[in-house]
Amino acid sequence: MQAKPIQNALTVKSHETLPNGVEVVTLDCTDFAAFKSLPAALEFNGAGYGRTGWNSDRRVAYYRSDKTFARGVK
Repeated sequence: MQAKPIQNALTVKSHETLPNGVEVVTLDCTDFAAFKSLPAALEFNGAGYGRTGWNSDRRVAYYRSDKTFARGVK
């Protein structure tokens, strides 16, 4: 057997649901340059999440299910 890499894979640090039903995904993010290089949106467990912010103290980037984003077409 051989393992194959997954292109553009990101490691999810946490996933939670807020009391209002909004889902939040966090990723490790060391600095603002790293934050800007992350994708504007991601898909996790079949749902779409838009990038919403960065916490420099916790060193995490936030993605929320209520953030509107558009997909490009080819």
